[in-house]
Amino acid sequence: MSKNKKDLKPKERHTPIAMKTKKRMKYIKLPIIKQIYKKKVYPNGIETQTGSPIPVNISMGDYEDQILHYKVTEHFINKAGTIVIMDCPCRTTAGCENHDVKLGCTYMGKGAAKMDLSKFPGAHIATKEEALELERKAIEDGLVPHLGKFRGDAAHFGVVEYEDELMSICHCCSCCCIVSLAKYGPKDYKKMIHRMEGVEVHIDPDKCTGCGKCFETCIYNGLKMKNNKTSIIQENCMGCGRCEMVCPSKAVSVTIDDFSRIDELVARFEERTDISG
Repeated sequence: MSKNKKDLKPKERHTPIAMKTKKRMKYIKLPIIKQIYKKKVYPNGIETQTGSPIPVNISMGDYEDQILHYKVTEHFINKAGTIVIMDCPCRTTAGCENHDVKLGCTYMGKGAAKMDLSKFPGAHIATKEEALELERKAIEDGLVPHLGKFRGDAAHFGVVEYEDELMSICHCCSCCCIVSLAKYGPKDYKKMIHRMEGVEVHIDPDKCTGCGKCFETCIYNGLKMKNNKTSIIQENCMGCGRCEMVCPSKAVSVTIDDFSRIDELVARFEERTDISG
């Protein structure tokens, strides 16, 4: 443990993709560039864009397979008319040594059907069964699913005209994932990615030993330590549940106030995109 333990902060991930994105975000914050960027990326208004990590360890009942993240991702996979799976671009670029690049991104809808798959490593049309199996393997590998509906994705894949018919499920690691860099962007950008409503993360100070394991896995700058005790920075925490998974003293708890929040999350995305095509 660092001798500055009481001031422990989450590590910066100096991967090539992280550094490139951090530099780009710095310039986007300039007033003139920010306006140009916002007009280009959000021509129909920022409210059309949305993203959310799905907690990986909230049980919905007495059976092991009744887990919140499976219910959410399975809903969209079963609804999708077209499904494309590809290698994780973040881990591929960073040369990740901790997680399989094949446990990458799932894209759904007519926008996915119009992609030029030859341009992206591992990209192929997938069955629903294959997509659901990817979910299982990704969670077993310690990855966190992030739902996304972003114009930037449509622009990257050359299918802007199908922006409202494209949705993603990215499976993010704590070492390479570009999602963590939202904290460097302008406020409008950061507002797009937020915690699922009703999800709460708490740390029991009586159980916390200050070991710092949670800091190794948090990618949102959602933790702080004072007097050898960790606490949550609630405005930054995305409720993904990584910290609960790694805490050796079981000091972290992730809960949801009402399972009707699942319907709210589903509705938020379905208001913005139609992936049935």
